[in-house]
Amino acid sequence: MVKLPKEMQNKEKSRPKRPQPVKAREGQQFGSRQMRRKMAQQGIDMEPIDATRVIIEGVDKSLVIEQPEVIRMKQAGQEIFQVIGQAEEVSPDAISIESDDTSTELEFDEESVAKPTITENDIMLVATQANVDKNEAESVLKECNGDIAKAILFLKNRP
Repeated sequence: MVKLPKEMQNKEKSRPKRPQPVKAREGQQFGSRQMRRKMAQQGIDMEPIDATRVIIEGVDKSLVIEQPEVIRMKQAGQEIFQVIGQAEEVSPDAISIESDDTSTELEFDEESVAKPTITENDIMLVATQANVDKNEAESVLKECNGDIAKAILFLKNRP
């Protein structure tokens, strides 16, 4: 075997290097595919919640977390909330929850309640399925508030 001169021995090889593993960032991100897969295997459903402030009230002190990252996890009928952020300790009296005073009470009149729109296609469908004329199908559809299935069943099962 022939030995190469020293300057040629130390040279980097010209072939491409294998991809190096990506360094993990500090802390876990909700969007990591690997974490979502593991949670799904365990039957845990995760969803992020858009929150601006989280308040944890205690008897003698309260914690306020501004701009938190909140994740709701559901498993076996229970909900788990994960809150990530910087907590600030305050006295319970110092917390004020702002309310929107511009809300107005809505009053509904029988006339203003939206009534279902019954189309000609709906009437024809009910009439053909129940073997009745159009007028009868239309009147039963109005009684059933536009529910096609309910109208057909009513017409088929009448005495």
